[in-house]
Amino acid sequence: MRKISYLFFGFVLIFSVSCGNKVHIGEIDVPDGDEIVSDADDNDDSDVHDRPVFNLKVEKNEKNVLSCRLTFSTTDERKTFVKYYSPVHSGYKIGEDEAKKEHYFFLWGMRENRNYKIEIYDEANGELLATDEFHSGKAPEYIFPPYLVTNEKESVQPGFVILAQQSYPDDERMEPVVFMLDQDGFIVWYFEHRISGFSLLGDPSYQKKTNTIFLGVQKGLMDDVLAVDGIEIDFEGNIVWQSPELPGSIYSETSWHHMYRVLEDDTVLFIQAQYDGRVVSDRILNVDRDYNELWNWGYFDSPDYFDTIECQDPDDYWCDWTHTNSAKMFKEDNVVYFNSLWLGFYKMNMETKEIIWKFGKDGDFTMLSDHPYPWPAASHDPKFFDASRKRLLFLDNGMTERFYSRIIEYEIDEEAMTAEITFEYDGRDSGHNWFAVNGWGDVDYLENGNFLVTKGSVDETQNSSLFEVTRDGRVVWEVYTVQEEGFMIELYNAEKFVPPLEFLNE
Repeated sequence: MRKISYLFFGFVLIFSVSCGNKVHIGEIDVPDGDEIVSDADDNDDSDVHDRPVFNLKVEKNEKNVLSCRLTFSTTDERKTFVKYYSPVHSGYKIGEDEAKKEHYFFLWGMRENRNYKIEIYDEANGELLATDEFHSGKAPEYIFPPYLVTNEKESVQPGFVILAQQSYPDDERMEPVVFMLDQDGFIVWYFEHRISGFSLLGDPSYQKKTNTIFLGVQKGLMDDVLAVDGIEIDFEGNIVWQSPELPGSIYSETSWHHMYRVLEDDTVLFIQAQYDGRVVSDRILNVDRDYNELWNWGYFDSPDYFDTIECQDPDDYWCDWTHTNSAKMFKEDNVVYFNSLWLGFYKMNMETKEIIWKFGKDGDFTMLSDHPYPWPAASHDPKFFDASRKRLLFLDNGMTERFYSRIIEYEIDEEAMTAEITFEYDGRDSGHNWFAVNGWGDVDYLENGNFLVTKGSVDETQNSSLFEVTRDGRVVWEVYTVQEEGFMIELYNAEKFVPPLEFLNE
């Protein structure tokens, strides 16, 4: 039985009601219902409207058992806030923007299998109005959570990491799921999305303006099946937008690969494969939410500039020529940037579709730094530090010359057409080196000045991992992925963000 406390008139009345998730001392029963009603017994003659809070309900979220919905009523309009925490998790605080009589809170970010106390307060005077409880469930067993190996809390960027897992070589153990980890390495959120045929979820990104998550659906073995390419969801797991249903699997000319993102103008940018016989190239597309095409360009459209086709592996049937893995579009400046794993990083005029410059080996910039390997050699998803676009950061796997992975940052001067290395980390001096021999990987700037690095497809002697490194080369946070004999979880990319929750003190 659960105790529900209401505080008013200087007294505390305690009612015992049965929880929908039936939390008992020493045991957890199978849930027997979705809704937890926290009102007085039917025989109670008291007027519920004399209470500061009535119609109190806690409803578990079937789409994500690490969360619940809290609703209650107040006689007068009140602006309230809620704290929820467990004996072993300090938890969070969330509040309302305005005073109201009917109140709704979505409580999320909980860790697995924990008893959480829920406290409702009046914002105006800090009065505790009512308390309740919720027991979080267990995340699906097919999520393979990474395990924490380093956590220097004072040096780590606070926030949640959102990631999508993939397996090698056993794809049958994979399910279409994305999830979040908190700083201590606990799963605190997940989302599943199954469609007809085989699919995975990829490239998840948090949209701060809308508090939603945008992600692509990697469709496989389903060229003739109609299914969505991408979806946008809220934290409750509700789909708030989805692409039209289209045929085609990943790396077909009717779907997307590598990158599926929403832009500032609420349009969608992604990359498609493009074929000319056995030559595999790419096309960059920008569409509106109804998939009306707004802009597109492919390498075959610029034969005067891209006039030489070289296959990365001449012995392979498919000629992997361009292998574009990211694009960035800035419509206000009429430019688009795109990165080819093998050819380099380019800036293009959107209107004329002319290449403005190439960054990389045999490109248009002069290198000012003295370095044996000054240019990226097989890079992933470059990032600009800020709106000036003068600092440029690469995850560089060195697959064509160095044969070890690194992150490297440059200061670029587009007037003088010069580049200078401002930061490099490869971990070799500290024994933290890695080599993503088959590619993959990502690096992001973090708000506290650190870098979030996703190791790519490493060999079986290493763990695929996600780590945070400082500018002085200290790894202050890291999680390893699951690795078993004949099976390992690999990460393509990840993103850390500060969720719209106030963290309570540890």
